[in-house]
Amino acid sequence: MASPVKHVFPKTLSQFPSPPVSPETKTGLEDQSTPTVKDPILYPNQDLSSVTSSQPPLFVNEHDEEAAHRVVEEHMTARALPQNQLREATPPRRDDYVLALEFKSQVARLCNENPRQWLIREREYLREDDRRRRAFAKIAPAPFPSKTTKNTIARVVKPKIPRIPRAPRATPPVRIRQAYGSMTPEPGRRQNVGSTREDKNFDALPDYSPPLSTLPNKPNSLKVEWKGQPIDLRDDPHRHLLHDDELSLAANLRLDCATYLTSKRRIFIARIECLRIGKEFRKTDSQQACKIDVNKASKLWAAFDKVGWLKAEHFRKYL
Repeated sequence: MASPVKHVFPKTLSQFPSPPVSPETKTGLEDQSTPTVKDPILYPNQDLSSVTSSQPPLFVNEHDEEAAHRVVEEHMTARALPQNQLREATPPRRDDYVLALEFKSQVARLCNENPRQWLIREREYLREDDRRRRAFAKIAPAPFPSKTTKNTIARVVKPKIPRIPRAPRATPPVRIRQAYGSMTPEPGRRQNVGSTREDKNFDALPDYSPPLSTLPNKPNSLKVEWKGQPIDLRDDPHRHLLHDDELSLAANLRLDCATYLTSKRRIFIARIECLRIGKEFRKTDSQQACKIDVNKASKLWAAFDKVGWLKAEHFRKYL
């Protein structure tokens, strides 16, 4: 078993190599020293003129162009690395160094030739930049007004556009409705919001109503919820045509016996028409068949459906 490697720490920080030597480094590589490359001095320091330096500054006098190019070549040669060694970034090219030298020398030369003219031109650049900034601020979107300044913003009054009178509409032709018409609503037809005229001529309609004996043997089998005080039907001349449960239903919906019998027959006529075309009979069909309030027609549909009067078996003999 190999003995553990002992670390010997130097006394001063300057004695550390860069990077520190790993304990896993093989023996023999410690002697190979990596050449240290130092960046050249950018400008000569006048205060340290007495200090001798073996390395010339990178940016020398602008009149000595040959010396400047020589310094660039020496610097690039010193920083050159072997081709098989990876780099984190591409090093600068020779043109980059030359461009930096020429740019610096041109700026200094133009400023030294005529400092007053240089200052006038720089101030004009600043004024032009300020004018462009102010122009951009004028076309920028206005900030969203706060609650305090919302009332101070003047409202833009839009010009009123004169209204052009419309041509009078042509009166639609009057449609003659059959006595117990179709269940399919006509185009533009509105539902009956309320009874516009009395619909009590039940004798003019065929009676397809199921027998009263088919009602369940229990009191108030046709009871539905309805707000309002029931009406009194004890003196109604047609009360003998209604079952006791039907009398309670008509009184709760505030329908006299003739109106109830007419609406009842219209609902069953509409039920037969739906069976003929294979359509399901819904509340809307009941509302369209009757000439009473749509809510009352819906309650009649619910009451008849509850006792089974809307089943197809009651109407197959009429198909």
